[in-house]
Amino acid sequence: MRIALAILALLTVATVSFLGVRGKVSKQPPVQVFDDMDNQSKLDPQGVSPLFADGSASRPAVPGTVPRATGLEPAKVLAPGFRRAESLNPEFVTGKDASGAFLASFPKLSLAQGPDGKLLPYKVDAATLELGRRKYTIYCAVCHGADAAGNGILKARAAIDGAASMPTIANLQTALFRAYPAGQLYDVVANGKNTMQPYGDYLSPEERWAVVAYLRALQLSQACPPELTPASVKDAAK
Repeated sequence: MRIALAILALLTVATVSFLGVRGKVSKQPPVQVFDDMDNQSKLDPQGVSPLFADGSASRPAVPGTVPRATGLEPAKVLAPGFRRAESLNPEFVTGKDASGAFLASFPKLSLAQGPDGKLLPYKVDAATLELGRRKYTIYCAVCHGADAAGNGILKARAAIDGAASMPTIANLQTALFRAYPAGQLYDVVANGKNTMQPYGDYLSPEERWAVVAYLRALQLSQACPPELTPASVKDAAK
């Protein structure tokens, strides 16, 4: 019994000693109990491999491979009757007109089709703004803030942690971004800009336009032009 207790005590001390140094800074190499995950037999992208005749570790796709998340050669990947959203209404999906210029306002037509097969008009209504509000709250407010002035929680946290890149978060209430065409705002949401990542993989074209619509509403809420300000608001401000 005494031997068992001594062994148990020894194991307890060893375990506590081993775990007690975890998280501490040291210039010594880390203790690797199981090093198979740190030292794997693998080939790095764009690396060299003597196994192949061309010496390249990166190999071309196997013939017949079907690509995913790519617009390359859609005719070889998709069924003959499939119609891409871009072909239905390129302006709605890209935010640009036929000449490549950003749309000044919202697209006239949506991607939805009526009974006759024609595209239905695109409407910025209460449902669109509610959709935009929800998506803006999820994806945008963390950086740009609830009022789009660039003071989201991420910037506040960065001020505590001392991150240098967070001051680049845009204040979307400035004259620069108010003057952006709607199509350019859509393009930034879809493809990103500067340190902002693209959200095209997370938001559908309808959701991107909804975010743009909600952002326009936020901009109006902070600096509404006199010609659009209701008379009741003007009277209350007197």
